[in-house]
Amino acid sequence: MRKRRRQAAFSEYPVSNSDEEGPTVAPPPPATIYRHTQYSILPSGVSVSSSFNVVPDIACNSQTHTQSQDDPFGTWIPEIDKWLAEIMRLEGRGHFSQDKCSGCGVNEAAYRCEDCHDLRMYCNTCCLRLHARSPLHRMRVWVHDHFKRITLKAMGIRIQLGHPAGERCVNPTRPFRDDFTIIDLTGIHSVAVDFCNCETAHPLTQQLLRARIFPATTIAPKTGATFRVLEHFHIESAQAGVSAQAFYNTLARRTDNTGLSPLTNRYSAFLRMMREWRYLKALKRAGRGHDPGGRTSTLSGELAVLCPACPHPGKNLPLDWEHTTPERIWLYRLFVGIDGNFRLKRRKVSSDDTDPSLTNGQAYFVEETAYKHHIETFGKTIKEETNTCNNHDAAKLANVKGYESLAASGVVSVQCTRHEMRLPCSVGDLQRGERYVNVDYIFFSTMSLLFAAFVVVSYDIACQWSRNFWKRIRSYQGLFGYDKVTTFLVPKFHLPAHLDFCKDNYSFHFTRGVAHTDGEGIERGWSLTNIFGPSTKEMGPGARRDLLDDVFGDHNWRKIVRLISSLLKRAKQAAEGCYKHMKEFEEFNAAIPPAQAAQWGAELNAWEHDPSNKNPFTATLPALTQAAVRRRLAEQEAVVANRAQPTLVWHQSMSPSSFISTALVLEEQQILERRNILRRRIEVWFDVQRTYIPGVDTLRALLTASKPSEIHAEMLPLLLPSQIHQSASCHYILLDYEWQLREGQAYEALDNLRSHLRLRSYLVTFKNQWVSGQRPTTRARSIIDTVQRNINNDAATYRASRGALITLTAPLGKSGWDTTLRDLVDSDIRAITSGEMFETEGRRTMSWIWKTSGVAGSGDSSDPDLHDMLRVEWCKARARADRWKEECDLVQEEMRRVLQFFNWQSKHWQARADAVPAAAAADSDSAEGLVAYARRQADLRWSMRELCQRSWQDVPIYMNLGMETLESETSEDNEDEPSLAHMEDQKHAGDPDPSYSFPTESTEISDET
Repeated sequence: MRKRRRQAAFSEYPVSNSDEEGPTVAPPPPATIYRHTQYSILPSGVSVSSSFNVVPDIACNSQTHTQSQDDPFGTWIPEIDKWLAEIMRLEGRGHFSQDKCSGCGVNEAAYRCEDCHDLRMYCNTCCLRLHARSPLHRMRVWVHDHFKRITLKAMGIRIQLGHPAGERCVNPTRPFRDDFTIIDLTGIHSVAVDFCNCETAHPLTQQLLRARIFPATTIAPKTGATFRVLEHFHIESAQAGVSAQAFYNTLARRTDNTGLSPLTNRYSAFLRMMREWRYLKALKRAGRGHDPGGRTSTLSGELAVLCPACPHPGKNLPLDWEHTTPERIWLYRLFVGIDGNFRLKRRKVSSDDTDPSLTNGQAYFVEETAYKHHIETFGKTIKEETNTCNNHDAAKLANVKGYESLAASGVVSVQCTRHEMRLPCSVGDLQRGERYVNVDYIFFSTMSLLFAAFVVVSYDIACQWSRNFWKRIRSYQGLFGYDKVTTFLVPKFHLPAHLDFCKDNYSFHFTRGVAHTDGEGIERGWSLTNIFGPSTKEMGPGARRDLLDDVFGDHNWRKIVRLISSLLKRAKQAAEGCYKHMKEFEEFNAAIPPAQAAQWGAELNAWEHDPSNKNPFTATLPALTQAAVRRRLAEQEAVVANRAQPTLVWHQSMSPSSFISTALVLEEQQILERRNILRRRIEVWFDVQRTYIPGVDTLRALLTASKPSEIHAEMLPLLLPSQIHQSASCHYILLDYEWQLREGQAYEALDNLRSHLRLRSYLVTFKNQWVSGQRPTTRARSIIDTVQRNINNDAATYRASRGALITLTAPLGKSGWDTTLRDLVDSDIRAITSGEMFETEGRRTMSWIWKTSGVAGSGDSSDPDLHDMLRVEWCKARARADRWKEECDLVQEEMRRVLQFFNWQSKHWQARADAVPAAAAADSDSAEGLVAYARRQADLRWSMRELCQRSWQDVPIYMNLGMETLESETSEDNEDEPSLAHMEDQKHAGDPDPSYSFPTESTEISDET
């Protein structure tokens, strides 16, 4: 029941409730819509409130509709001819083949518009009248028996600029040769334009812009593009990676797909207009139009789209955040990642003088002049350091030749790893590999614009880059003032490629206060930008940086739009992981002696507060050799052989316990398939058995009647009391004795199984690290196979013992034993360091065989190897539980920050609107536009905040309820679990939840920036 409840989860794509007032923001369309969702971590008996179902049932009658559309393609095939006939009908005039115009009814009807919904035929005069406001529509003229293309310009229409629609200028001026080209979504059009030349006329470019036509040049423009085609390509290129050349060729083919009417090439003009359009949109969205200083006063990184969930003092942090207790201050850490990308190359094409960047340090790329000066100044003084870890590409490529033909071998970037957003001034070109002089400048540039006091840096070579980090800062002669408390870690996916020292000291899994961050966010983000690699490779330096700046900004905005669903999904995963791994740790901890667990906990706490202490995650593995392993196996086989040769006496002197114990020894020998002298011992035991269990020979004869006459010793049925107590008379004492011996045998088999699993792990590790060559590998493999056979035998012994215990449970009235001696399936037989299939370290679960009571106090309790292994795994289990608990806290803090950041943005735009009239009183039209845009942005941010507030309102309740449930299960297993009424009382109580609440409209923020 509990598992089924865990399958339900938070809805990933919530939308606003229809009965609530106020504007809404449409989230991305969901792949699956759930109507009744239940919180996944809650145990049986706990359900959810209806208010948490934030996704309405928008497809009430979907079942009936789906049944009629089970095979839409199959139902369409018989209709192909009819559909084709209708399409062919449109090639003619249809019902409108009359000679008279459908408009005036007088003139001859010969024209039809391809872009209007109206299919009627009109005369030339009516067409010009109807298209006075649609001068870019595509026209067709009926010539004898078919349609031909004709332009509105050829029909006589002229576009009047500088006057309202319908008015004509008394003194118009025309472009040179009366030729003007407009690029639109419908194609590339040659049009006739009349500019206003009145006494009060505005400049030509201004007349075009007010008609929503973007001019290609500032002097005597002859080419323009409609705003809608620029907006369309702006989004399409960022979303799908469509190149400008492919898009322009598409428009050209829509205009003429036969080549009969060659077009004037306006591709270069389109590239220039798009580049200018992107920059103007960035300035507009950053509020530069509201600043009297305009573009020239734009600060470094000011055009970047900020991450709402990251900590920004003065914007989304509490006023007293710096005075937070040490146990909670980690919540205000900034998580950043560094990585290089060698797919975003650039050839030596053009230069910064001929192709300067428009953004030039105002967005994501650093300012190029200062960056180059830094490389020239310190490129030779900052030497590449000796590598003390494995060979990594980031360090290795820094010293590789072959970049002579490239102006940039790639880029290096700094990104927020929690939410995968680019940071301001966080990208720069690489000349070779990821040299420290490049990485340092990019890192310090973006850190100088962020005001978080605590930073966690994720870098795939952090173990090397951080080694002389502070020494290099001093080498830069005071260029960078960096004083943040910094933690250096290696991303989880990259960590296995490092040495053991790095795995223990640079791991996200073991570091306190990093939650369930993986540090790989920046790697995932490259997939969205690599599609621009082929096109940017041939660009000039300025065009390339401007394009990638725009791509990074679009990437950030898409992440912001998806924060509602992504944080909700993280909250679900955090709640599930916290509940699961805290229970996992408690089960394991219960199997460890309290004094031992307390000592390990003290060691772990000491290391977390001071990493100079001994690392409790570092295991001391013995140096194994194949000779030592063979000697150990021989000793174990000798012990087994000695146990197989007890001194048998006749039944007159054999006690019942000796009788049963001897049978168990014989059973083990059958498992091991030892035939030599085994049959004689079994026959001696049969004589004793006839005394204790009369009639057993008859049962055995019935069982062996259908088998061959010659039955091997290992196949002889022993028929112990647990196997025949229902068919033969067995004394209660025999059943009880077998129970006790079987129970001890099961525990001993588990001990042996754990010991052999540990030995197999050591052997595999030794083989992978030290054994090479065919003969040594074959010898090592044979030893591992021998250990594996022992593991199989241990499992078979345990299963046989447990099967007997199950049979004896009812006649002896036993209960509760199966909570410790559980069913052993193949997936349970794994090493203590191994999880289930596809489980990573942060989600790894330990097999129950390592969590049974007494695992640390068994026969191997004096084994230092076992003690060391248990200590490491206990620390890892606690670290997993701690990271998931931190994830619960951090996700809720990120949700609070998002709400407060939107609140701050809304007020910030409102303040811009309020400041407009005083600054732009001279131009009332422009002032109204500035105010309208600022008000719209303020309303948009507030609407996004409201949507987040509604979607996340139940998250704190369910987080707290899950923890309360876990505590109640731990303290009192028989206590009733929380009910729906309890949850509703907590949610609708008069006082707010003291542990957590989202900010309200009156939340205060500081003016500090």
